[in-house]
Amino acid sequence: MNLLSMKKIVLKYVIEFSVIVLGISVSFWFDKYQKSLDDIDREKEVLSELSTELEVIENTIKNRDSVFRFDKENLIRIIDDDLENISFTYSELLIASIDYRGFSPSEEIYTSLKYDGGLKFIRNSNIKIAIESFYNGTKYGVLANIKDEIVVQREILKYIQYNHPQVLIKISKLKISEFEKIKLFTNIVQNDSTLKSLLVSKLRFMNSKLIFLKRYKSSLSMLKTLVAS
Repeated sequence: MNLLSMKKIVLKYVIEFSVIVLGISVSFWFDKYQKSLDDIDREKEVLSELSTELEVIENTIKNRDSVFRFDKENLIRIIDDDLENISFTYSELLIASIDYRGFSPSEEIYTSLKYDGGLKFIRNSNIKIAIESFYNGTKYGVLANIKDEIVVQREILKYIQYNHPQVLIKISKLKISEFEKIKLFTNIVQNDSTLKSLLVSKLRFMNSKLIFLKRYKSSLSMLKTLVAS
C-alpha cells in the first residue's frame, strides 16, 4: 500500500469520525436546547399555578380582614360601653367576645410544587425569595396571635361559664331586642373588672393579628407583581 492510499484511508476515517462527533455534538446541543424550551414552558406553568393560588389567598385575606375588623370594632364598643348606633347582633357579639375566627390560607399548590421540584424551574431569584418570604414569613405572625387569642378566649369562656352562665343560657333566648341583649352583656362587662380585663387582653391580640395580616397582604402584593412581570 503506497503512501497516497494510506492518506486516503486516514482521511476517510478522519472525515467519518468528524461526522460522528459532529452528529453527537449537534444531537447533544439539540437535546439541551429542547430541554431549555421545556424548562421555560414548565416555568410558565408553575408561575400560572402559583398565580391562581395567590388569587385565592387574596380573597381569603379580604374576607378575614373584614371579619377580624368587624369583631374588633364590636368588642371595643362593649369594652368602652359605647352602644350608640350599633350594627351587630348578640350572636355576632358572642363571636367577638367568647369565640374566635380562624385563618387557613390555601397552600396546596405551593406545597405540591415544593415537594415535586416544580419551584426549581423558576429562574428569577427575586421571585424565589419572595415565595419563601410569603409562604414562610409574615403568615406565622397572624397565626401566632390567633393562638394567643385562643388562649385568652378559652379563659373568657371558662370565666363566663362559672360566673355569668346567663350570658350563654338565658340572654339569647329572651324575647327582647338585639340591642337589649347586647346591653345586658355590656352591663355585665362594665360591672366585672376581671371579665373586662380578659376582653381587653383578647382585644390586644386581635389588634396584633390585624397588624400582621396587613404585612402578609403587602407580601402577597409584592409576590403577585413579581409573578406577573
